[in-house]
Amino acid sequence: MPIKTDQLNNRLTTINQFSKNEVGQNRLVYSPNWVKGQKQLISWGNQAEMTITVDTYGTVYLDVIGSQSPDIIIATGSHMDTVAHGGPYDGLYGVIGGLQAILNLVRTFDQPKKTLRLISFSEEEGSRFPATFSGSKHYARIQNVTGIKDQSGIAFDTARQKAVSKLKEAADEMGLPNIPSTFTELHIEQGPRLIESHCQIGLVTSIVGQRRFTVTVNGIANHAGTTPMTDRLDALQIAIVLISHLKAIAAEISPQLTFTVGECHVWPNTSNVIPGKVIFSIDTRHVSDTTLNLFENRLRDEAQKASNSPVSITVNRWVADHPTQLDNGMLTRNKQLANNLGISYQTLASGAGHDSEIMSKVTKTTMIFVPSIDGISHAPQENTSDTDLHTGVKLLQESLREQAY
Repeated sequence: MPIKTDQLNNRLTTINQFSKNEVGQNRLVYSPNWVKGQKQLISWGNQAEMTITVDTYGTVYLDVIGSQSPDIIIATGSHMDTVAHGGPYDGLYGVIGGLQAILNLVRTFDQPKKTLRLISFSEEEGSRFPATFSGSKHYARIQNVTGIKDQSGIAFDTARQKAVSKLKEAADEMGLPNIPSTFTELHIEQGPRLIESHCQIGLVTSIVGQRRFTVTVNGIANHAGTTPMTDRLDALQIAIVLISHLKAIAAEISPQLTFTVGECHVWPNTSNVIPGKVIFSIDTRHVSDTTLNLFENRLRDEAQKASNSPVSITVNRWVADHPTQLDNGMLTRNKQLANNLGISYQTLASGAGHDSEIMSKVTKTTMIFVPSIDGISHAPQENTSDTDLHTGVKLLQESLREQAY
């Protein structure tokens, strides 16, 4: 089947243009750019005469109803949101690539026997609110997020209701659709393994578990010139020492345990005042829950050791996602399809979290990766060649064809 390469690229460009005057892509959940992205997707679904549903979290579902078994749903998709100043493909490629694969199939083979569904999850990244996978967790009936706020003090429910109200008028239905029989997520790798091995496709066996923490260090703010060095309770210096110790501990526990401090806030953040308070994030990931538990215990021990009245350190864990094994049968079939199509592949575990780890709890789930140039992701320089983008869609549409026709 031919791939409409111009449509794939044009659709990616159209949604990425919503952030054209900004650094990187900025479609944080329920933001104006996010609303524009979901509304554009709905518009394309309308043009293709797909059945459109929007749920109360803003996840968009585009269906091509099956002719023989409409209640059996074969789904694909990913998430519309990005990190702040993110790249052009994370999440969006799985949405637009999934749409392209479905439209290619309908154009070539007409109506499927089973229902084909594209899902554009509202949120996956956890970049605006302290919660991850809120869209897929809602769809999977696992968890509803409430009672949290972003850094500006805007409540999740307030932002959600305002944004979703702008999508309602374009939808055929509002509600929560049935769980699909299978789910396949097309995604960029976000790492260097495929590009270094010159493989066209990565077939994902599992997804790492992750823990995210917010650490708050309370010291005492004081004058930068008159306070002797021996009398200071500098929250930033305490945080720096703690972060250094934790990085060494992570390396000691396992070379494969990732440790990232990606966010840091200092108060009062003035050049001539000793910092009195620091809040920083920790993101750590591994394929073993035991390893993650060990690091968390060490983290809490180190925080307790560094606390010494009047200095206090608190640790709040706000993400605890377990390692996930994806469906082996779907993996095996995708290997066969790749061989049939002459596509080179390797199997690998995902070092990033994905909606697939949530979907795998309620249905058979698999993932298809395409290479990331230089292994860069979550940054404006994120890139994948057109050839690799199209190869991913080619394998996805063959998998969907076999399942739905």
